[in-house]
Amino acid sequence: MVGLEQLPQLSEEEFDQIEEAIARTNKGRAFLRRFHRRAHGAAAEEVRKMLVEFRSSWHQQSEVVEAAKHVEVLRRELMEMAASIEQARREVAALRPPDGGGDKITSATNELDAIVISTERASFEILNAAERLMDLSGKLKAEGADPGLCSEIEGEVTNIFTACSFQDLTGQRTSKVVNALRYIEQRVNAMINIWGIEKLAGIQVAQENTDTRPDAHLLNGPQLDGLGVSQADVDSMFDSPAPAPPPVPEPAPAAPATGAKASQADIDSLFDSPAPAAAPVQASQADIDSLFDSPAPAPAAPAPAPAPAPAKKPVPKPPSAAKPVPKPAAKPAAPPPPAADEPPAPLDQAAIDALFG
Repeated sequence: MVGLEQLPQLSEEEFDQIEEAIARTNKGRAFLRRFHRRAHGAAAEEVRKMLVEFRSSWHQQSEVVEAAKHVEVLRRELMEMAASIEQARREVAALRPPDGGGDKITSATNELDAIVISTERASFEILNAAERLMDLSGKLKAEGADPGLCSEIEGEVTNIFTACSFQDLTGQRTSKVVNALRYIEQRVNAMINIWGIEKLAGIQVAQENTDTRPDAHLLNGPQLDGLGVSQADVDSMFDSPAPAPPPVPEPAPAAPATGAKASQADIDSLFDSPAPAAAPVQASQADIDSLFDSPAPAPAAPAPAPAPAPAKKPVPKPPSAAKPVPKPAAKPAAPPPPAADEPPAPLDQAAIDALFG
């Protein structure tokens, strides 16, 4: 390669001159034909190799495309499997809610067991009652009762025995259903153990309400043994004495009045303010007596003549006195009121203090 790179490059004219010089002789022309033949063969070989490589790459590309198609199909299948597994997890979570709700399969199994036990107990009681009826029919026949009536009673009792045979068949069929439910419960528990209960805790389970009746929440049926309130609890509730009512709290005693007297401003605000919502404390009889027994000047007695009585000089009001307090209702034994034309005598501060202090 080093020697070829060092060879000089020939131009077209130089190449034509050399070819013309070689073609002047017979050997030169034979050489050129042989050289062209070899050159065409080498070119054909190169083209053939290129075609083989192209064909090989085409097949490889086709295989890649087919593989890509298979991968796409596999990806879709995996996505469908993942969706199915997620749906199965939701269904398992709905069968056994992780929030402490009851297992529906276990609940259904227990209910069916309770049905079998209840029907068996009822059938046993019916058969015992039928046997007692048969014995009573025999006693009636022995005591001289109508034989036809006794035979009819025995026939009906036999029909009862025959009809009670349903319990055996019903119990067998229910037992098959219970066994199937227990098998399903085992498979569900195995799936829960595979996924883990902590993975099911985060799944939101939609509570489907298939019963749309307004009283559907009341249709719970009888409770299983050991659940709910028993008859003994109800009897004890009615037999126990009623609880004593709580004691009524005594009212708080009134605060003792202080020795300080109310000022005239307090009295004015008392009469000017609206009445409180609570009932006011009424004055006692002693307060009313002290009001009328105070040293206020007594009104003059009415004169026997129609002439008006001389007006008495009113007592001057103390400096701190304001507007007078209205006079309360007098007791029955009060002195007679003054004359109509004589103004009432105003109360002094001592009377007001005696009333409110």
